[in-house]
Amino acid sequence: MNALERFRAICKFERKNDPYFWSIDSWNETFERWISEGMPVKNLDDKKEVNMHLLGYQDQIEGIYPRGGIMGMGKNNNPPWCVAIDPVFDLAILEETDDYIVRTDYDGTTVRRKKEGDVTIPEYLAYPVSDKKSWEEFKKRLAPFSVGRWPDGWDKMMDKWMQLPIKPGMEGESWEKRDFPLGMNLLSLYGNARNYMGVEDISYAIYEQPKLVDEIIEHQAYLAYEMLKRVFDAGITLNWVWIWEDMCYNTGPLVSPQWVKDVMMPRYRKVVDLLHAHNVEAIICDCDGNIDQLMGIWLDAGINATYPLECASGMDARKMRDKYGENLIIFGNVDKRALAEGKRAIDAEVEKVKEMISYGGYFVNADHHIPPDVSYESIVYFINEVRNLSQYEDTRRLI
Repeated sequence: MNALERFRAICKFERKNDPYFWSIDSWNETFERWISEGMPVKNLDDKKEVNMHLLGYQDQIEGIYPRGGIMGMGKNNNPPWCVAIDPVFDLAILEETDDYIVRTDYDGTTVRRKKEGDVTIPEYLAYPVSDKKSWEEFKKRLAPFSVGRWPDGWDKMMDKWMQLPIKPGMEGESWEKRDFPLGMNLLSLYGNARNYMGVEDISYAIYEQPKLVDEIIEHQAYLAYEMLKRVFDAGITLNWVWIWEDMCYNTGPLVSPQWVKDVMMPRYRKVVDLLHAHNVEAIICDCDGNIDQLMGIWLDAGINATYPLECASGMDARKMRDKYGENLIIFGNVDKRALAEGKRAIDAEVEKVKEMISYGGYFVNADHHIPPDVSYESIVYFINEVRNLSQYEDTRRLI
């Protein structure tokens, strides 16, 4: 089987005991450490060499350019994060000292950042949306057919769009000639809206400005729906889509589940029904934290996959499988902390992977970006031990 055939079969719970890595997403400092410890990669301007070395074409995943969720503006899709606006704001330094800068960021927020770089978490001083007037101005950057959202060649395979080197003869060919799963960073209802206003202000606005919040979330669904229609109208099929929310902390959601049902679910349904009509295999909701109170709501809305299932927030893929069975495709839940603790801790995660792939409907991934306390020796050990679980010789590719 090629990567596309494997992906589809795993999503349908038809192919078991075959570990398919969704990604080895890591912070840039992690990649730099691995190179210093012997990883044979020279170029970190993009992830092509890293992905080719660690994953290869057997676990290839690609996405098309138009985006409706969050995107990384740094190397390798790393921070600074920016909501999917077009055009992004110009960076503008407002104040500078020996230790920090205050600037307008790509997403219109005003932040104070340490001078060590954009990877540090900034202090947020102001957000671009606070009321109806500021929303109407900001909304101009959320037009579904803006020129920057659809660069020339978005509907073709091109090396510059891809996470692995394009295969010979495929440059400029239709995505429909692919042999790998293709997807789209499609939607964010609460997640993007929270970034427009800040978590504190949107929490108040849900009660004090409900019409404004409702309008923002409705527009998010409109943006995703119109972009998706254009993709399908171009004759492009998708195998996965990404919904980015990040609306939970370590013990539960930042908003009430009832509000999610009343306000978000109807907007999800509008987009998800179109995805189901076009047979998209995995509709993935990316939400950090503890999602126990929301997973059932997302499933009722037609969303059938989840990521990353953070272990530090009490999430356990095995319990989710027991609860939801084949209604839920699972990505992640490999404890990134364990990857730094040595072989004994890694072996426990490998056992978890072994159990999950025995059911099917599971893709291997850490429960978020891999941090720089994970050594190259440890990540190679983890990948090889997981690959050795495969019952298929052709997917036991060791590093």
